[in-house]
Formats: sequence, C-alpha cells, structure tokens
Amino acid sequence: MEFIVFLVIAALLVRFIKFYFGVPKRTETLVLSGEAENFRSGSKTASYQWLEPGQSFICRGYSVEDGMVYVGERMRDFTGANEGCLINPDLEVAPEGTPSSPVKEIQPRYETMSPEQRGAYLRWLGEGRFGRADPAWPFLFLYGIERRLFVDGPRGYVSHQERNELVSEVRRLLHVYGEHRSFRGYCNNLLATEWVLKGDYAEIPEWVDFTDRFCAETFNAIISLYVSRDQPIPGEVALQWLFLHPELIPGTLSRREPEKFERLFLAGYKEKFGDGILIHKNRSPLNLIYKGANPSLGNGVKLPVQALPDPFLLATPIKKLTVLAEECITAMESDETLEFKGRVFDTDDIDPLESLDDVHSEFMARLATKMLWPRADVLAVCGALSIAPEPSFELLNAWGRVAGGLPLIDDGDPLFVDIPLLQEMLLRENTDAQ
Repeated sequence: MEFIVFLVIAALLVRFIKFYFGVPKRTETLVLSGEAENFRSGSKTASYQWLEPGQSFICRGYSVEDGMVYVGERMRDFTGANEGCLINPDLEVAPEGTPSSPVKEIQPRYETMSPEQRGAYLRWLGEGRFGRADPAWPFLFLYGIERRLFVDGPRGYVSHQERNELVSEVRRLLHVYGEHRSFRGYCNNLLATEWVLKGDYAEIPEWVDFTDRFCAETFNAIISLYVSRDQPIPGEVALQWLFLHPELIPGTLSRREPEKFERLFLAGYKEKFGDGILIHKNRSPLNLIYKGANPSLGNGVKLPVQALPDPFLLATPIKKLTVLAEECITAMESDETLEFKGRVFDTDDIDPLESLDDVHSEFMARLATKMLWPRADVLAVCGALSIAPEPSFELLNAWGRVAGGLPLIDDGDPLFVDIPLLQEMLLRENTDAQ
C-alpha cells in the first residue's frame, strides 16, 4: 500500500515539474487544412488551438516556424465575436508575392483583412516577425500573446517556461517596433503586468518601464509593495504615481515646469510626511484590470494579485497627495521668477483653431468634452471620423506645442486630454479678438 502511495506522489511530482518548467518544443509541422479535427476543442463554442513557441505550421502555403499564435475556425472572445487574432485556415489567402495594401482598420482582425493582407501577415510571421511591417501585424500578433498570458494563464494552461518565452518575444518586438507610440505603451503594460503576476519583487527589471502612462494601473502594485512590507511610501514613488495621473494636478504649470514642481512636491512631502505616508495593509487583495491592445478583451481582464494588498480602499492617502499638489501649484503661480518652458502662442502667429483642418477640429472638439478617455472610446471616435489615431494624436500635440507650448494629449489608457491647456489657448484667442 505504501509503495502505491509512493508511486502516486511521484507521478504527481513529475507532472508538476513538467508543467512548471515546460515541455520540449514540438518539432513536427502542423498542416492547417481547416477541418475541425485539427484543433483541440474545449467546448461547443471553441474550435481552435494555441501553437506553442517553436511549433511550426503551414497555412495556405505559408510556412511559419515559431508558433505563438492561435489557429482554428472559431474562438469566441469576451464580446461574443470571433477572436481578432485567430488565424482561420478556411479563409482565403493570396499566393506568395501578391502585392498587398495597408490595413486601414483601427483595430485589425484577421478575418476582416483581405486575402492579400492575410498573405502579407503570414509572410511576416514566416520571416520571423522582423523587418518592415504594416503596423497592424505586430498588433495582431500581440493580441494573441495578451490572451495567452492573461486569459489562458490564470486558468493554469501556461507553463513557467512558456511565460518566459512570450515575455522575451514581447521585449524583442518592443525593440524592433517600439517607435509606434501605442504599440510601445501596450508592450510596456504587458511586461509590467506579467512582472507583477510573476511575484518576484526583489527588484524591478530594467525592461519594466513604469514611467509609461499605459502602466498607470499596474503601477498600483508598486504602492502595494510598500504597504505589504509596512514601509512608508517614498516621496519619489508618490510623485511618480501623481505624474501617472495628471488629471489630479490642477492647471498646466506642473507640465510646463516639471523640475520646479518636483522640487516643491518632494520638499513639501518631506515636511508633511517625513519618510513618507504609511498605509496600513488590509486583507483585500490587489486587483489589476488589464486593458490591452486586443479589443477581444472587452473592458479589460481582472487579474487578482493575492500576494499584495489593495492600498486604495481608503481615499485619504490619495487626497493628501492631491492637496499637496494643489499647494505646490499655488506656490508656483506666485513665483514671479518662474519661466515657462515651451513657446506660448503669440497673437502675431496664425489663429490656433484655423491651423487645424475641419475633421481634426471636430476631433479636438469631441475630445475637449472630458479630461480622461477610455482608449477604446477614443478609437471609436477616430473610426467615426475616419482618421488614424496615431497621426491624429501627433497632429493635435504638434498644434498644442505651437499654440500653447505643450502637447495636448498624453496617450495611455485612459488617454489624458489637457483641458486646462485648451482653455488657456481658447481664452487667449477670445481675449485677442476683443
């Protein structure tokens, strides 16, 4: 009897080790024919398969050596539609070498692309996801990694080794395609979120960038770390949290003179709180809402972090920071020696409103209705106006710098619109007109 118990325990131990450290990469090539039996199906609503790193496949004549994609006919997302990144072998694909037009969809989906665009995407995958690429291709690929890590991962389907391989791939993609602002932001948020979920908090890796506003939600884990250790929140950490939430700082002075604001804030923080604000930990775990690039994730995926407490159950610490920020702004407003950075709009220059075309004037007018926008809502506005998000943000920011000395938009999720700056510009215009 004892021997049987020993065998059972040994078998369970072997299974655990294989899962945690991963399994050898599959070397056989999967040929996708579109028939349902080619895919592992977990339910009546699923007919798909995740191809692991190193798994090769052939789809419509295109050979891809390194997997990391979902393939199949049907994979429902959180909205009830088909998953946007799913490579469906039933869909027509243009032959190798066929010219392709750029993907114009703001949030691309494999099933809605043309056969030529699908062929170009598969060719990019087959060439190692490197080199010149339509902006839609890295996004489509990132969709799948997000789903694998933050939907399949919490269900126990992703090994420790695979998670490391996916993180390494995102870091590589960030290096290659990080010039695209929102792609860089989404990659940074994925890497930061994965680091938090991994639970190794000895140090923050150099590839985790918490200064990116796409990581504003995930930065809450840094506050939570100090709370979990019964340590006060350092002034620099409190300041970084505040900079990630610019809507809590009144006016535009903190953005015109960030160094001056930083000096005042840190000095005031030291005077008021000494070594820092001490937040007592509670039993409620921290919950992160992961809002990624993949529209199939809907309003976000809730990711509990059981090892960390929720530091934001009480509003008092946040209120203390906003009060201090307001005091710093008041002090800056009374400082006659302060020189604003950036060029402020001069009445001898062109009218700021006339420097925008009609469609972007309408875009600005819609954004001006509130300071914080869920990024999905901004993309919906861009879709309604038939404009591309990234170039439109760049245009409004260039317009803001010329007319008001500062960019008008700080991209992230939520996206920040500098309403105080806009009001300054429009007030100046109205004053000049009188």
